[in-house]
Amino acid sequence: MQGGAPTMAAESWWKQPLRVIQTNLQVKDTPRMVPEKIAGDMLDMGANVLVMNVGGIYAWYPSLLEYHTVNPFLPKDSDLLADMIAACHKRGIRFIARFDFSKVSDRVYQRHPTWFHRQSDGTPEIIGATRPGEWDLLYSTCINGDYRNKAAVQILREALSSYDIDGVFFNAPHPTNCHCQRCREKYLRLYGVPMPEDTKAWAPDWRSRCMRDNIGILRQAIREVREDVPAILYYSIAADNLYDRLATCDMICAEPQDVLSLGWKEIPQSFKPALCIRLGCSEPELPRPFGIIHSCPGMDWRHTGLPPAEYLYWMSQVPANGGQIWHSITGFPDTISDKRILDCVSAINHQIARVEKVMHGARSNARVALLWDMNIGSQDKAFGGLLETPANGWAEAMLNSQLPFDMILPEQILRGRLEQYQVLIAPCGVEGEALQQAVRAFAEKGGCVVMQCWRTPDAGQTALMGVAEETQFSEFLQASYLRFEESCAMLQKGLERTPLLPHRGRTVYMTPGPDTKTLCTLVPPFAPMEAVGAPPERATIATPHTDIPLVLEHPLGAGRVITVPYALSNLESELKLNEHVLLMANMIRYGLGDALDIHTTPLRGIQLMDYRKGTTRVVHLVNGIGQRPLSQNLPVSIRLTLDWPEGKTPRVQSLLGEAPQASLQAGKLVIDTAPVTTWDVLTIETEE
Repeated sequence: MQGGAPTMAAESWWKQPLRVIQTNLQVKDTPRMVPEKIAGDMLDMGANVLVMNVGGIYAWYPSLLEYHTVNPFLPKDSDLLADMIAACHKRGIRFIARFDFSKVSDRVYQRHPTWFHRQSDGTPEIIGATRPGEWDLLYSTCINGDYRNKAAVQILREALSSYDIDGVFFNAPHPTNCHCQRCREKYLRLYGVPMPEDTKAWAPDWRSRCMRDNIGILRQAIREVREDVPAILYYSIAADNLYDRLATCDMICAEPQDVLSLGWKEIPQSFKPALCIRLGCSEPELPRPFGIIHSCPGMDWRHTGLPPAEYLYWMSQVPANGGQIWHSITGFPDTISDKRILDCVSAINHQIARVEKVMHGARSNARVALLWDMNIGSQDKAFGGLLETPANGWAEAMLNSQLPFDMILPEQILRGRLEQYQVLIAPCGVEGEALQQAVRAFAEKGGCVVMQCWRTPDAGQTALMGVAEETQFSEFLQASYLRFEESCAMLQKGLERTPLLPHRGRTVYMTPGPDTKTLCTLVPPFAPMEAVGAPPERATIATPHTDIPLVLEHPLGAGRVITVPYALSNLESELKLNEHVLLMANMIRYGLGDALDIHTTPLRGIQLMDYRKGTTRVVHLVNGIGQRPLSQNLPVSIRLTLDWPEGKTPRVQSLLGEAPQASLQAGKLVIDTAPVTTWDVLTIETEE
């Protein structure tokens, strides 16, 4: 093999803390590449892993395979790839090879047309037909075809047997919406029906299954040549199956792009990296997931950078939520004209280097689990857009209330993972007999379940909620309200001066059982929408009170089920009213009781993550206060109050900022941080 040997122990390097930079290369820039200079720049920028193009669309080495298009700008008198790997290894930097088998040159299409994607009318998909300049036309390949399942195997074998590659990353591994004959035959064989022409009618697991089959073949090829080389694969938080991904790789990565070019109304939620990483961390025994952060405000503007304040906030969420940073930049430092990108990448990497030792092996200390439905939402928007899912509102409410939480999947609940939590939030209800039994057992042992019911519940769910089996849907209600009943003071904290909150949307009308308490009720529309501002104007409401429940509490064993029979989280996502955030946070705090032992004064835009490592408590604070896209980071001091054992002396340190002030007050540890600009990490221990 060519490329030398690294200084880091090879056996488990990929289980160590990693800081990754991916250089997305353009073949015409090849003559400007100086391996020693690039590797030195990576080291200066705080990276310990470089991801670089190696094969697929172009071979960045002198490939001997006839269907592997060699980069025509490679030097004739040296081996660029071998030199790059050697330069990295000399500096203790690992080298991950990036392969992209999603597209290939039109010259390959001419020889092997059956390898390629077909649209519903039988035509291939051509990328870059109108692109200016002298470029190859690229044709999309079929995930079930022989290019991805046979030719790609030969490419992997050639590269891995020739070069001292440390890891393999598959870029763009997802299937296209292919209608070729092979895909149609496979679909018929799997599902017993012809493939629908409308892709929306395809079986929900079709794409995931095809990807699992293909990547399984590629991973096996890697292991046959180099068993020690890990494979890295994307996962998505929507329209995906995490366990299909984990079955065919060693490490996973998410790509929460901050696509500002979509326009202000469509830019991704500010907390998108947090959700992507928390889902990837839901299997804590596995290596921590990567968060791939693009430097640009959209691929249509990939040669300029995100506003630095926005960029730093976006990146900080990856390590703060338990992930590993993976920077995706266009080119290498000498080709990047926006030097702000390099400054930001360097800054966050050097911060992470100061934190990663204490975070290595740390575990989440959250007592709240958010049940995530991966079947809801668009995979495209999961990567780069405004993701719409009922869980978003609950996540946003908890983040803005500084309530630590983990994300949990149904499969994990069935394996007994609820035991470590006090509260389960189910934004889409609890569907399926096995899952309902597990959730019931959790509540009966003292847990609290917050169920949002906006779809027709089955008998298992109505039993959990403690309501009659017969339910009915309202029309889409507008100009309506939620009223706090006298029995629900715990839900009205911070809202004591108002009995009403805005309500909107379809509501599931439910009849409470004999032991189910109604905490909040519906005040029906006081007027049709076209008349809300027209005479006769009402200072009083025609029907100020009903018995129609909007929040219910059902005791179940030693615990309880709180039911919200409408899409409260959608209202939070749509309106951003603090009243809805308070209501949701109060439900969670009520369910937590004494299990919540860390408190702040809620600040919208501050994320708090809570971990433990042995006897050390590690608290991350990420500051995203301000209107997005952030133009400046606004420093703010944050007060934390924690339960503290009597007779113990605390030791509180900041890993990234100035020293905090800590004192014991009435049996509580009170910490006042120095102003947090973007990200700070506190360690809390007892003095020996």
